[in-house]
Amino acid sequence: MTSTIRAEIAENSPQTAVQGRVTSRPVKAETAGQTPSTISRLGTWCTRRRYEIAPAGAHATITGLAWAQHLAGVTPGVGVAYTLGTLALGSATGWALQKGHAKLAVGTGTAAAAVAEAGINAVVGPGATGLVTTAVAAIGSYTLYWPWLLDRRRKLAPAAAPGPLAVAPAGTGAPALAVVNPGTSSAALAAPEGPALADDPAGTRDTQNLRDALAALGIAPLAVDNYTADANGWSALVTLPAGRSTSPATVKAQREQLSNNMGLSGRLRLSTGPSGNQLLVKVDLHDALADPIPWPGPSITTVKEPMSLGIFEDGEEILLDLMKDHILIGGATDAGKSGVENAILGNLAACSDALVLGIDMKPGALELGPWESTMMTLAEDADQAAEVFSTVKAEMIRRGKYLSTLTGPNGERVRKWIAGDPEAPADSAEWGHGPFWYLVIDELAELFRQAPDLAKELPTLNQVARAMGIRLIVATQSPSANAFGGRGTDARQQYGTRIGLGVNEPITTNLILGPGAHGAGWTLDDLDKPGKLMISNKMHKQPREGRCYWISDAQILATARLHPKTGMRPTPPNGGPGGRFLKSVPAYPDGTRIPDNRVELWQAIDRRGASGVTINGLLADGLTGLNTRTAISDPVQTWKARGWVVEVGVAEDRSKIFAVASHLKAA
Repeated sequence: MTSTIRAEIAENSPQTAVQGRVTSRPVKAETAGQTPSTISRLGTWCTRRRYEIAPAGAHATITGLAWAQHLAGVTPGVGVAYTLGTLALGSATGWALQKGHAKLAVGTGTAAAAVAEAGINAVVGPGATGLVTTAVAAIGSYTLYWPWLLDRRRKLAPAAAPGPLAVAPAGTGAPALAVVNPGTSSAALAAPEGPALADDPAGTRDTQNLRDALAALGIAPLAVDNYTADANGWSALVTLPAGRSTSPATVKAQREQLSNNMGLSGRLRLSTGPSGNQLLVKVDLHDALADPIPWPGPSITTVKEPMSLGIFEDGEEILLDLMKDHILIGGATDAGKSGVENAILGNLAACSDALVLGIDMKPGALELGPWESTMMTLAEDADQAAEVFSTVKAEMIRRGKYLSTLTGPNGERVRKWIAGDPEAPADSAEWGHGPFWYLVIDELAELFRQAPDLAKELPTLNQVARAMGIRLIVATQSPSANAFGGRGTDARQQYGTRIGLGVNEPITTNLILGPGAHGAGWTLDDLDKPGKLMISNKMHKQPREGRCYWISDAQILATARLHPKTGMRPTPPNGGPGGRFLKSVPAYPDGTRIPDNRVELWQAIDRRGASGVTINGLLADGLTGLNTRTAISDPVQTWKARGWVVEVGVAEDRSKIFAVASHLKAA
């Protein structure tokens, strides 16, 4: 008898959580035995798919009206009018693109295509030419419209609104407990899932597969909501029963088994949801960040603009404000820390209002060495690092004293260093107190192992230097408190921007991004490719996977050659106090230092750029100690054999012309 009874909980009665197999699949409210007509089915289908067929309907309407105009009679003046309209709208589109008005360009471009389509169909009338024109226009429309529609639906997808719980009839094949809408018939409830769900618009198959996989782990979810899908995969929010054995942490510990239970060919990502018993499930069927992303070159010329660091998985640029905070870069070996450093240094090199000091404790400064010509100085041992710290601290004090002599428009004290040119007009965007300084430290833990006395200096720089226009960019594999100066104040808190790359253990995520970060979804241990990252600061508050640009050695060399800053230092306005300056040692392209007796010759060739110079031209320069052809030719031939210098032509006197190879690559 119970098999014929369906017990429903009244809509206005209190509901209690029921642990069991729950589905949010809506059930069609159709009367048993009723068969809709073909026209009714077509109308229902069009209603459901109205957004998908909207562009096709628009093009069909345009074509129909244009054919009607043709049949009514078209004069040559009509064709001229359509042509002029198309050209005018096309010109507007070009203007909008040139000015960077993307939305206006899309609107005028769409209008131009519509006018052109209508004009062709009005002139030629019904036939193959008109149909081809309409088809081409429709394809172009869908190329722009379909990605927008998918993104719009993903952003606006509401959480599933559960209806009352109902017990299904026994023997129907339906789940024993289901969420149904008020008014759903018994026949509709009993109907098994079948061809009607073939397009699966609500992700019923995905969510049911997830439920079954969790049930195989011995955990029956209370609800699966907020299903969203895009070209790369889908995600859903799972509400789990209360209890330690059914907690999100328990499920995350069995992620690999859950993925196997679901039969996934892609990647499964799990993170804690908004509530303590909720689990956010994300399935990546396609990895948009699987391949390295080539660096497009410097994206800024001033640190007042945010630089482009890479691309998020949805195609959005990863923007990094170089003026805002100190920056911490953390990750395991070979996770891509040097790639992030290269992307930042490449942009800083192109900024006229930025000066860089580097510390790289690897022998030969292997990581930062290629950028040495763009830096004020580069330290590669403990003594040099101590001198860099001393210089930065002295500059910090100098700037503080200088700012104390300044007043604002209302007589107020000036408390913040502004990046810019002090010689520029005061009301211009280029004006400022002077360039920002950036102290870049590769592998902080290694620095303090070799120079432990510097550990006590770091907290002072972290806390005070920001107001003076001095920023620290620190990379380390082990971002523990010991790596930032040991006990006492944890200097990690002074790094407002944190960039986390792949790590081997979840605990390292919390060391890089802060306590509790891993449980909140910042799963750095899921990053499976070098350069994949997550960035956390006031601009990026939610965990999003991205990938840093990849810079080739040739790009580093060319960029460094185009933006040399060796020997530069900021000159304080109005005769402000000076300070010591460390001058960088000239180096060959491979990073080795140029001997003193070769520096003048190398610089003489280098300053000729891509046009080059002959041996006779170098003799005419009167270089110190180089007054014979042999004295010049021998080192030039050695540099040529190593690929640093190349022949670029022959002069009128048939003498060979030589140039530094990097100038040719940069050109």
